[in-house]
Amino acid sequence: MQTTMTEGLGLGRAARWLGVALALAGLVWTALPAQAKDETGQWGQRLVHSEELPAEAVARFVRFHEKNVQTPAESARKTPPVLADTVAWTGKELDLTTKQSPYTLVIKVQGVALAEGEVGARLQGGWVLDGVTRMGLMSEMGQPKAHAGQLLELVGAALPVTLKEDRKVAPAIEFSTMRNLRMDSVRIEVWSGIRTSSPLELFMSWVPLVLGVVFLGFVWWARRQ
Repeated sequence: MQTTMTEGLGLGRAARWLGVALALAGLVWTALPAQAKDETGQWGQRLVHSEELPAEAVARFVRFHEKNVQTPAESARKTPPVLADTVAWTGKELDLTTKQSPYTLVIKVQGVALAEGEVGARLQGGWVLDGVTRMGLMSEMGQPKAHAGQLLELVGAALPVTLKEDRKVAPAIEFSTMRNLRMDSVRIEVWSGIRTSSPLELFMSWVPLVLGVVFLGFVWWARRQ
């Protein structure tokens, strides 16, 4: 009976300590995006191209959005975001090499929050190779809280692309929609090379292994009590 109670107390302590470890890992994971957002050069080792979209292209995005806003809500709900209509823009061709691969296309949207609350914009980034546009899925760029009239910059990045041979490639954007935002300008950046992981990202890569070792250690300790 005494042994059973001791084992129960030991397992209880193990569970509490494991809970604390998981909570700390959760806090670190929550803080990771905020810090990564502020890192310089987080998209690659070298900025090879930066370009502001023409005012006419941004105006086309805005007109497209305003037209879609007038669409009945029921019809809009029937069309998933991935399948929704878009309006596209293609940049000038760039001479990209395999040596500097991979390449990451970054999209930065500047604008003003129209009202208090969440702000978002959905664009996709991709490349035009041999006349064929190949887009990659990107999560919606957004900010959970904003004040009316607040100046904002929403940032998103397409998945890195590795070239098998040196070639001319043009960056491309497809705009779908935006929420609670007056879009003023859009800038693209092309980064080359593998980005450097932040200390937090390196730490988080070890978290599953560390938690496993901690759990096994506590179980072993509890059984010996």
